[in-house]
Amino acid sequence: MNRYRFKFLGVVVLIGVSMSVLVRCSYRAPTDEPLDDGRYDSISIIPSINESQEHVVLNRSEASDDLAQLADIICTRHSYTSSTEFDYVAAIDHLKSQLPDEIPAPVLGLQIQKLIQYLGDNHARIDNWLDLLPQRYLPFSFGFKGSRVFAFHRNRSGLLDEQHPYVRSIDGISMKAWLERAGDITSGPGGSTSQRWQRSLDLLEYVDFMRSELGLPSRADAVVMLESADGSKAVKRVVVVADEREIIGKAFGIPQESRILSGNIGYLRIYSQRDDDLLASIDPLMAEFQSTDALIIDARQCGGGRRSNLQALFPYFISPEDEPYIANVAKLRIPDGAKDFDPKGKLDVGDKKLKYRDDDDVTDLELAALDNFLSTFSPGWSPPESQFTDWYFMAMTRQPNKYFYDRPVFLVMDWGVGSAGDIFVSTFKGWRDVTLVGSPSNGRSGNSQTFPLTNSGIPVRLSTMASFQKTGEKYDNVGIQPDVVIEAEISDWLEATDTVLERVRGMVNAAVSGIY
Repeated sequence: MNRYRFKFLGVVVLIGVSMSVLVRCSYRAPTDEPLDDGRYDSISIIPSINESQEHVVLNRSEASDDLAQLADIICTRHSYTSSTEFDYVAAIDHLKSQLPDEIPAPVLGLQIQKLIQYLGDNHARIDNWLDLLPQRYLPFSFGFKGSRVFAFHRNRSGLLDEQHPYVRSIDGISMKAWLERAGDITSGPGGSTSQRWQRSLDLLEYVDFMRSELGLPSRADAVVMLESADGSKAVKRVVVVADEREIIGKAFGIPQESRILSGNIGYLRIYSQRDDDLLASIDPLMAEFQSTDALIIDARQCGGGRRSNLQALFPYFISPEDEPYIANVAKLRIPDGAKDFDPKGKLDVGDKKLKYRDDDDVTDLELAALDNFLSTFSPGWSPPESQFTDWYFMAMTRQPNKYFYDRPVFLVMDWGVGSAGDIFVSTFKGWRDVTLVGSPSNGRSGNSQTFPLTNSGIPVRLSTMASFQKTGEKYDNVGIQPDVVIEAEISDWLEATDTVLERVRGMVNAAVSGIY
């Protein structure tokens, strides 16, 4: 038998499933029959997989046990389950009822990928799940403007059809249907609009996988209907499906260099949230920008990673009179059955830096700021007290070795900002002299961990922390809204222009001259 094991980092495997756990976590009475009204049919669709990889083939009992273990993990470790009305127990029961006598582990993994997108957790995924898909691709890429999708050459040399830029349908199925299915698979129906766009456009290129989800057969070519900007004209293009996919890098091709722009405007490019060289450059760059008349912080396509950039940069915008600023609070899911769980220091780690009130390094000023914040804070969803710790918090405080920058600041953001990037832009949002411009961020924050299933090795990644913006909203399924919306043009996707930055520079010049 061919063998394939999912790749994952070393983590503890949870073995065994308690039926009392399943009863406690179910939204239905334990004697109810599994729901079979069609609501979970899309999850149980048998997807096409990458047949070139060796893989485990599970019998029905092994697959059923892994699904029961998944329910146990969601119930006892996941942080966002109760924030939605999704009945994951019923969905898992449905999957179990549809199991064949034998099932390849990648097929089960992709079904689980679809299921966990409904949990209200934008970190939820099967690690490396794209590797499980058939490696057959459309020979072009997708971008979006407004609510429409356009097609362009992967080398960004131009549109697939200059006179008919927008995609009307593929293989006779409307672009809207392709997008909705891809969005549910990558983000769930409750995912933020930005996240559904970002992840869907990438998944759409895996054409044979998407065909299996839409009930279409595999074929050597694809029929693409393109339409003009006004929708009045259409043209059919038949393209050959490719066996390889050229890697083209981040959208827009925004340069990484920071510099002083004309008009004495500082331009700080935050191109990543996990780059040590960028982190080391922040203090020298801010020293260079000290005498500028305004500052642009460009965080577009910065992704996620660590909070180190924020910790290094934000103190420059804290005045000597400011009290500690609580920008993010969170609660950690207590592992079910954990005795004498000690929350101290659990999130004061490299990529989080969230303190607990009993941590040894918490100052009296930080505690006072936390208590003042919590006195008016109202979360949009309340994590069950019996399952979670008290509040962790991120306090931004003044650092004596960093000067106070008191001029206009414009932070540029887009749908490529997520996780630590979400924390970055949300901390700046609403702060004195700061304007957020661009498009909404991705929306996710959750201290995710990988839980491999015993029989298949399927690596299920789920959040274990419930994280909140200072407004009370979650990050997940919400994201951060800019103060001023500026959308990229098609020419920006083709790297011919950067109209977003051009418009921001106009706003900055107006602010410096007192017009804005």
